[in-house]
Amino acid sequence: MGGYGGAGSAISKAILEYTNADLIVAGRREEEARALAEGLNREFPGGRAAWAHADASDPATLREPFGRADLVIDAATTVPFVETTARAALEARADYLEIHYPQEVVPVLAAVAPEAEAAGLTFVTQAGFLPGLPSVLVRWAGAQFSQYRRARVSVAMRSDFDPGGAVDEFVETLGDLSAEVFSDGRWRRAGRGDVRKVDFGPPLGTKTSYPITLAEMRDLPQELGVEELSICIAGLNWFVDYVVTPLAFALGKVKRGLGRDLLARMMVFGSKRFKEPGEAVAAVLEVEGEKEGERVAVRLRASHDDVYEFTAMPVAAFLRQYLDGLERPGLSFMGRIVEPAKFVRDLEEMGAEVEVEVREV
Repeated sequence: MGGYGGAGSAISKAILEYTNADLIVAGRREEEARALAEGLNREFPGGRAAWAHADASDPATLREPFGRADLVIDAATTVPFVETTARAALEARADYLEIHYPQEVVPVLAAVAPEAEAAGLTFVTQAGFLPGLPSVLVRWAGAQFSQYRRARVSVAMRSDFDPGGAVDEFVETLGDLSAEVFSDGRWRRAGRGDVRKVDFGPPLGTKTSYPITLAEMRDLPQELGVEELSICIAGLNWFVDYVVTPLAFALGKVKRGLGRDLLARMMVFGSKRFKEPGEAVAAVLEVEGEKEGERVAVRLRASHDDVYEFTAMPVAAFLRQYLDGLERPGLSFMGRIVEPAKFVRDLEEMGAEVEVEVREV
């Protein structure tokens, strides 16, 4: 779904490039779906890409294409129709995966989860690089320690935005007043002391990073025994950091989502007007723990020069494990059910730059 959009087209290409699966590019603009499918068939000979009209606001249009699918990937910027899409997958007896950021999606899918589990279907939420990759990286690091002390994942990107669902989701991220960090055995509300300066390496450099909340991270402290855990996201540039973000926080204190349209327009303007040359995206994992009696710090940096491709790579890495027989009836977080070491290796094989540094503390 949404297979011809920014992230969707990158995922569509990644499916053909990195897996042996066939693909149906679907969405409400059939001419765009057809054009992409035909282009992909020229790039990847074999006729593995088809297309279909499928409008999430009209459930009747979902039955035929979903009925041909083993797995529905929801990459459309139609968050209000997530339940419609998920229930159509359930009716078609197809597995389901979605890549949306808004955390409100998780309880919507949780309501569908008992039916998916009863039908033996695998429903997957919070896939992609944000969310998705952070919990993979934190779990990857768990194998490095006998005692896991602290972990922080920080994400930064350099890109410009066009009006639409993606920028609305990013604005809601900046104005999220419910951000929490885990310390002293509990999740607590994040404060200004939890804002960090993080070195993302070239070309992004050092950026101010703000705590956010991802549902995929919630149970990791108990699962891994980690004592401190947080996930942070950096702004795009000085205009976003010092104008849009403070305004998003101020309006969010009054009412969640207040001023979103204005903030989205400011985000689009700022991302284009003050953008530095070239796209870039990076996720940095900084962890500490004990191994063989020594205190050890590990830093992993995964990066790429295209934000959409970096979103598609984790989906393709998941698909490789899914096609190898990964099944989990009911609802699961992508980052919680994959094998993390293989996942990271696959990202590197697909073109992500992965750097690991280990040092004694």
